[in-house]
Amino acid sequence: MIQEQENVLSSVKNAIKIMRSFKMDEPQKGVRELAAELGLGKSSVQRILATLASEGLVKKNAETHKYELGLSVVELSSIVLGNIDLHTEALPILTNLANKCGETSHLAILEENHIVYLCKVECKNSYKLQTHLGLQNYTHCTSSGKLLLAHSGSYIVDLVTRNGLDSLTPHTITDPDVFRQELEMIRNQGYSVSVEEYNLGVTSVSAPVRDHTGKVIAAINLVGPSPRFSKQRINHFANELIRSGELISERLGYWKG
Repeated sequence: MIQEQENVLSSVKNAIKIMRSFKMDEPQKGVRELAAELGLGKSSVQRILATLASEGLVKKNAETHKYELGLSVVELSSIVLGNIDLHTEALPILTNLANKCGETSHLAILEENHIVYLCKVECKNSYKLQTHLGLQNYTHCTSSGKLLLAHSGSYIVDLVTRNGLDSLTPHTITDPDVFRQELEMIRNQGYSVSVEEYNLGVTSVSAPVRDHTGKVIAAINLVGPSPRFSKQRINHFANELIRSGELISERLGYWKG
């Protein structure tokens, strides 16, 4: 009985080691790679991966035949979001932003080559969107995604462009060179705009949130019907977002100086 319990505990520990081995710069790994890295047998790694996959904690990429973390990890992470400083500090500022501007606001982070929404605030007359806590979304055609890519490492940008910039609408940027120019412009102007690049009739504007070191760790946005997002209002929203992003960043310990 004791030996059986030890074997179970060992399998659990190995499963945790496998899940923790996935990194932002190494989002996918094969069975042999994991076995060599962790000093485990290939058959053991394969069994553990199969179990994790059955629960949605990992999934096998159809093109590379390697494994990557699954959506269940995001679902589990949403349980502890209330205790994360970023979510806690951002919520009252996002609520004020949404009410002041009359549009839906989100807080999003970059996870591998997608964005994940950590917070959503709607006001009375805001546009109702099919978004929710923990939802994954595109990076290349959303204002939050483009903002985060503009401040991320070249590896992530290369991954996104290499996988192809899917055309969601006639306005989606699909040329890699044009897309990189867009990211450079976003870095220079300090905010991002997506005019019907993801959904026809919908426009969004995003600005950065920084941690205590000054690194961009999240994006906040305002999103709504395109007719309500004139050029003048986009500029106004951008200013409001930048200021709100600075307020959240200050709460996280960043001082612009």
